[in-house]
Amino acid sequence: MLRFLVIPCLLFSGSLLATGAVFSVSDVELLTQQAKTKVAGRPVFQGTALLMQGRKILWQYQQGRTSQGEPFDQNTAFFAGSISKTLTAALLMQQVQKGTLDLQAPVKLYLPELRQPWASSVRLADLLSHSSGLVDMSTQQHYGQFRYNNLNFQLLGDILSAVTKVPYADLARQFLLQCQMNHSGFADKASSASDGWYEDQGQLKSIRGFMPVEAEPSGGLIASASDVALLPLCIQQELSQTSVQQMTWPRVLRQHRWGEVYYGYGMQVTETTAGTEWSHGGYIPGYVSVFNHFPKQQLTLVVLENQSLDPADFARAVYYHDSLREIVIRVLSQNQKG
Repeated sequence: MLRFLVIPCLLFSGSLLATGAVFSVSDVELLTQQAKTKVAGRPVFQGTALLMQGRKILWQYQQGRTSQGEPFDQNTAFFAGSISKTLTAALLMQQVQKGTLDLQAPVKLYLPELRQPWASSVRLADLLSHSSGLVDMSTQQHYGQFRYNNLNFQLLGDILSAVTKVPYADLARQFLLQCQMNHSGFADKASSASDGWYEDQGQLKSIRGFMPVEAEPSGGLIASASDVALLPLCIQQELSQTSVQQMTWPRVLRQHRWGEVYYGYGMQVTETTAGTEWSHGGYIPGYVSVFNHFPKQQLTLVVLENQSLDPADFARAVYYHDSLREIVIRVLSQNQKG
């Protein structure tokens, strides 16, 4: 039988945030109540969530235990899935700043062994924005339109390794250390990652997270909630303003449950009633993740679950992620008006 431990924690209440937005006791209590909400037809929330401004945790909530029986906390590691793409984009922009990569150059310039015709025309910028049109290594359709494909970022990982002569995971670890994301990594952190649960015909089954080396740039990051919250902050600190603007420029419109969402370079960009939002999510068997960063307020919501429900009903699978996001946007919007 599964046994869960619930740890709601309020570390901030009733104080003025640096930008003038206020998260009162009642505001953050809304987050706790939502995380505790039982929804008909789906399991209760299992994982960790937190709200952070800068490096200060304003609110956190955990439910569940690690494989070793320890209660989850903000440092519990989970597979973060496609949040890895944001990290990969940041690594690539570092190389652009150094002059070792050109976003407008074709893939073949850096991977000359590729023989496919598209390699001579698809640019690094196209891979970063999922507008390459690649279906697989031998098929390209609708170049210039948004088509989400892990292959884009796996190729970017290959390019990074080719120009730096450093394996992707080692290059990424250097950035994680710079960001003080001390609970994050790749295969080296797999033993510390909490086991996941995936839904199979309405039943949750245990799964041990695994990601092959070639998929690390697109989905192999293992990270804690507190570390994921540091990622958008670190990107702003470690990259030039020009690079950050390039990453977060709304380049390609994508179909999304939130409405009008654009994709930049490894980052989703949305205009909300609370202002601009940068985000990325992840879904792999056993784990669902998302971060939502509001740069004006330097506020980040992170929700990591170690259970993945049937993606055929994705709104059900990400119910807690979306409902907590809605509360944060509503509070920020109301405080701006007030």
